[in-house]
Amino acid sequence: MTEEEKQIINGCIAGKTHSQKQLYLQYGPLIKGICERYAADKQDAEDLFHDTFVFILTHFKDYKNISSLSGWLRTITINKAIDHYRFRQRRLTGDIESTDYADPAAPVMGNETLSMAQLVRFINELPDKYRTAFNLYVIDGISQNEIVVMMNESASNVRSLISRAKSMLRKRIQNYLNNEEFQF
Repeated sequence: MTEEEKQIINGCIAGKTHSQKQLYLQYGPLIKGICERYAADKQDAEDLFHDTFVFILTHFKDYKNISSLSGWLRTITINKAIDHYRFRQRRLTGDIESTDYADPAAPVMGNETLSMAQLVRFINELPDKYRTAFNLYVIDGISQNEIVVMMNESASNVRSLISRAKSMLRKRIQNYLNNEEFQF
């Protein structure tokens, strides 16, 4: 841990606004990026970011020097995103099983390119459960067993969510690339 990180941590524990500002400037983009990956839309991401940042500032006393500061912030942000997801699931009553899924064997065009921003947009378009399972597994590298516990889903459902999310993304990317081809 660097001396700067120690100063930020100690300052945040003491409630110093300068340290809180430093935390925001230095780690805000990391936290915001995670929030944007898990949120349904921009407003949802802003709400999640705000809630997460307030939680972090009020729980600095719980920080143990077990991991790096960025690792601790990342873990808290992911956990808050999962909590946010669970809350949304209780409010929403959509049936995800009625969604039309892509053919898992559908190929993605090999010679075309897709920007990272476009890929993130496609991921954000996934239904909540799919987006959450996909992000946890593919982006954050969390094991399926851990995702089962985090999402309170069965192991087979988590595998299905990840598989279907990949299939939906594959089809979305293929359609996007095919449409791009017609514009030339």
